[in-house]
Amino acid sequence: MNFKNIIIIAVLSQTILSSCERFVDQEYADSVFLDGAIYTFDQNLSIIEAIAVRDGMVIARGTNEEINKFIDDKTEVIGLGEKMMMPAFHDAHAHPVWSGVEVLKCPVLGSADVEAILNIVRECLDSDLTKKSGWIVGSGFDLSIFPSGNPHKSLLDSISTEIPIYIPGEDGHSGWANSKALELAGITAETPNPNFGIIEKDPITGEPTGTFREPSAMNLVVSLIPEDSNEFYDSALLFAQDMAHSFGITSIIAAVVGERHLSTFKRLADKGGLNLRLLTSLEYGNTNYAQDPGRFEYIFSNREQYRHPRINIDSIKIFIDGVLEGQTGALLEPYLDTGSLGQLYLEQDKLNSAVARFDAEDMQIHTHAIGDRAVRSILDAFEYALQVNGKTDNRHHISHLQLISEEDIPRFGQLGVVANFQSTWAYPEPYITEINLPEVGPERVSQMYPIASVHRSGGMVVGGSDWAVSTMNPLVAIETAIRREDPENLVKGVLNEDERMNLTEMLKAYTINSAYLMHQEHLTGSIEVGKAADLIILEKNLYTIPVDEISEVKVLHTMIEGKTVYTAN
Repeated sequence: MNFKNIIIIAVLSQTILSSCERFVDQEYADSVFLDGAIYTFDQNLSIIEAIAVRDGMVIARGTNEEINKFIDDKTEVIGLGEKMMMPAFHDAHAHPVWSGVEVLKCPVLGSADVEAILNIVRECLDSDLTKKSGWIVGSGFDLSIFPSGNPHKSLLDSISTEIPIYIPGEDGHSGWANSKALELAGITAETPNPNFGIIEKDPITGEPTGTFREPSAMNLVVSLIPEDSNEFYDSALLFAQDMAHSFGITSIIAAVVGERHLSTFKRLADKGGLNLRLLTSLEYGNTNYAQDPGRFEYIFSNREQYRHPRINIDSIKIFIDGVLEGQTGALLEPYLDTGSLGQLYLEQDKLNSAVARFDAEDMQIHTHAIGDRAVRSILDAFEYALQVNGKTDNRHHISHLQLISEEDIPRFGQLGVVANFQSTWAYPEPYITEINLPEVGPERVSQMYPIASVHRSGGMVVGGSDWAVSTMNPLVAIETAIRREDPENLVKGVLNEDERMNLTEMLKAYTINSAYLMHQEHLTGSIEVGKAADLIILEKNLYTIPVDEISEVKVLHTMIEGKTVYTAN
């Protein structure tokens, strides 16, 4: 049966659905959920009392009395009480394998100061992974801890000058190495910057400091690190999947993937262990990651081998620029301290051609764009593709969107481009106040992450974590988007009060809107008869608690197609 064509004939209320909707006239349920505040996020934002689930699908919804008819002696009956049920979350931008690998090595994520980072790295000196590989490989240092986000190799040298040490920054666009790693890479004062990358050097001596900007520079060291086994990659994906389920996530857009990531997803799927719906965004080779274009074309032309009912492979990832912290983000007006405009990774005509090509091949285009010049560049490319190919249903999107020119904000709605925000960043965090503010000034800081402006202008907003750059927990992102303040209340102040969103729109961003972006709104993203039972139960109703408590609410239960994949202890 084609569930896309099911017509539900009922009169829906904005609050309580009073007449039962059912898939068939009589069919007992595997499970029913009663006495609840069930927020469906259907077209009418209906709130209902009870639902019935059978064979992984919602077969009926309505009142307790109506759903009681679907109960027999084999039906599991769950009372919701004061809890809240809603569709499972979608994370529209994360790195489940890549970040999982990093987190299982020597993670320094969340370290509050330099000494805390160094203590963790010291502990990794004698780890089994270090002994096996001969390297210490960390992940996630906080750039704002260091002056200008520029840590020095001497700090890591204090731990070892015999074992190479490399730690990527939590922004994914910076790396930090010790002298041994620099030596093995052959990096000296005479080494030129690679295309679209920066090797930071002492302004007096010219010696490399140990900091790298952008992957083309980072890869000078990363390419030397011994390759991890398939088993390690598999463990990394399982770690990420378990974390996602604990936060109520059952669908993820894997934002940058290559051949090994695709193979890892497929291995788990073939074993029957993939309990996530994935849209994989294959990294386009002619961007700052500087992959061999021939290799990209080979993987792209052979990608069908990775397709699976839970793996959609019809997406391409293109990097348009870098980040503000290393002044590689592309701006319309220059950085204040250097006069630089940052950098675009593709000339406009080449970007236009690439976007038009993939759009014509029915591929969704997923882009990274931080600076306002980068955002304009990719919007121009999407407009070019529309002129060349006509209207398609590819549902292109732009991630991050730290700065958008005011005149470009309406273009999201006009062009049908989805705005993919990482709203955990939308508060006056140290990256903004200590690094970005001196670089771009208060006027541009006051325009950062214009989520509400895009929404008000008619653009669709979705939410992603960029894990492990920031937490995968959607409730932290949702609270931040509503308050524009630090959800932990450690950092004082508000970032752009006019850009505050409301709870319903942010929940839509993580459910039905992201399901639409993933081309699966017919299957999931809302609780409707004929759709998959991708469901979560929260310990509290988000609509009845203070907004500053949203991030603290726990997910009690996560299901995908009616199968329980997470239960809180």
